Amino acid sequence: METSFYYKARNLAGEQVTGKVKSDTRQAALGLLHSKDLFVINISQRVLRPRIQLPKGRVRIRELAVFCRQFAIMNAAGIPLLQSLHDLGEQTTDKLLQKVISEAVVSLERGKSLSEAFHANSDSLPPIMINMLTAAEVSGSLDLALERLADNFEKEVQVREKIKSALTYPVLVAVVALLAVAVLLVYVVPIFVDVFEQVGASLPAATRLLLALSSVLRQYSPVVVLSLPLLFLAVKYAQKIKIVYTTRDRLFLTLPGVSSITIGITISRFAHTLSMLLKSGLPLLESLAVTEKVVGNSIAALEISEARRGIEAGERIAPAFLKSRVFPKMIVSMIETGEESGALVEILEKLGSYYDQDVEVTITRMASLLEPALITVVGIMVGFIALSIYLPLFGLSGSL
Repeated sequence: METSFYYKARNLAGEQVTGKVKSDTRQAALGLLHSKDLFVINISQRVLRPRIQLPKGRVRIRELAVFCRQFAIMNAAGIPLLQSLHDLGEQTTDKLLQKVISEAVVSLERGKSLSEAFHANSDSLPPIMINMLTAAEVSGSLDLALERLADNFEKEVQVREKIKSALTYPVLVAVVALLAVAVLLVYVVPIFVDVFEQVGASLPAATRLLLALSSVLRQYSPVVVLSLPLLFLAVKYAQKIKIVYTTRDRLFLTLPGVSSITIGITISRFAHTLSMLLKSGLPLLESLAVTEKVVGNSIAALEISEARRGIEAGERIAPAFLKSRVFPKMIVSMIETGEESGALVEILEKLGSYYDQDVEVTITRMASLLEPALITVVGIMVGFIALSIYLPLFGLSGSL
């Protein structure tokens, strides 16, 4: 059972310091404090009872981008590793990242390497980060690896922000339209129901359909409102089931309009990640294995895995991707050119930049088409409601 030791000690300057260290035994804790040039005055232990471990979740990409950028600057400035992490841990406002950093500091104090220290929280961090730190320890270029990680995470944030900004207005229009229709069905339509019943008007099919929808919505509106959060959670957790997320990813690759954005984002991630890992000195097969985990689409990940197995069997990179349905022939040809010329990393970087721009243009175009389409749909819905209400009234006026 893990034990925390609370200590009071003096440093070489004679100043009194207090704190806690985690260790298996009291003697090991004393040894750890002596290695830090601390003279222990008092030390007491407190047993940490095991707690129920809830799912950790993942640290947000935006927070990781800021962390890697600041860590790279501090490392390049010559600030000691432990001090940098301690300062960054106190500075960040993300509780999960704060926990990851504090646990990494404890692991480093116990003599583990930086990649090992962060690997303990691999469930909360992207695989690319752990592998880049491992490569940096081998090559001795930690600040460069951190800068590349920061660049990678910042590009990912930019893509996500562009998608959000492009979809914000269409989604807002859709939500307002649905609320307006719901208000009409729940509060306005019932007023005309009483009128129609009093005069005994003959109702056309459109009006009868509208009244049925209004009746169902008024009767079950509490159930609908309460079920929305449950539906959201069900959809969220269903996407962790293999058959669900593979079907979703396959659908995203075939839907008109959505497929071009999905393929563009997938290829951009593939190119940026693979080029960064290769540039950092990771072997090709290991780089592909990491890229497979971060590419973001299970169908593309499966194709990368199959290509990796082909390369392991002695096949070259480009032919291994020839059967791919996600990666176009142009990508395969450019990879082949880069492989033959020895400029694979440079080719991949250019591919990533090209698809970044292509995705941005496609998202902007899709957003500009969505806006008038949604306004048209809203107009049709409101027109249907108005027509369904006024048709019986026109019939009544004609009979008078």
